[in-house]
Formats: sequence, C-alpha cells, structure tokens
Amino acid sequence: MNLEHLFDGLGTGDLRFAASCTERSGAWVTLDGYVARTHDDRGWVLVDQPGACPDCSPVPVAAVQLPGFAPAVTPDPAVSSTLHGRLSFGFRIGADGTASFLRLDHATLA
Repeated sequence: MNLEHLFDGLGTGDLRFAASCTERSGAWVTLDGYVARTHDDRGWVLVDQPGACPDCSPVPVAAVQLPGFAPAVTPDPAVSSTLHGRLSFGFRIGADGTASFLRLDHATLA
C-alpha cells in the first residue's frame, strides 16, 4: 500500500488523515514511499514524493514518522522504498520528544 491509502487530499492544502488510519492502526502493514531524514537528523519519515519535506513545503506533505528506524544502508531519497512495520495512529510524544499522529513502528526495509 502507499500513502494514498492513508491520506486524503494529497498535494493540496486540504491534506488530512483518511479513515483507514484508524481502521488499520495496530496492524502490520507494508508501505511504499520515499524515506527522508528529519531536519534535525535525529529521525526518519516516509513521504509520498521524492524530496518532499514536511517542515519546509509550501503545501502540507503526507508523512509517516518512523520511530527507531535504523537502516543498515541509507535509503536513496529519490528512489521509492518499501517498508514493513506496525501502523500506529493517534497523538503520541516519543521518548525523543518528537510528537506525531501517524507512525510506522518497528519499521524495516522490505
């Protein structure tokens, strides 16, 4: 599955979480997208477009936080990656202080 399954209004100012986030929360899923470093280089996110940045884009960017993600090889941000992990939806502040609504816990490259 890709981020189109988890977000409505991709590429617009009307971006929002889809109902499937609640329905799939807690399930082990496989997601396709583009892996990117966060601005502080402490974490990773999965975004819907290569080079998309949730922090500096003029329109909202679909992003899934990847807490604890530690790939052996740094993924190429210009190439689509497939990740497997447990989807978690709902407000949470992680141990590192990062707040998020949508996460792929225990994410690994598939």
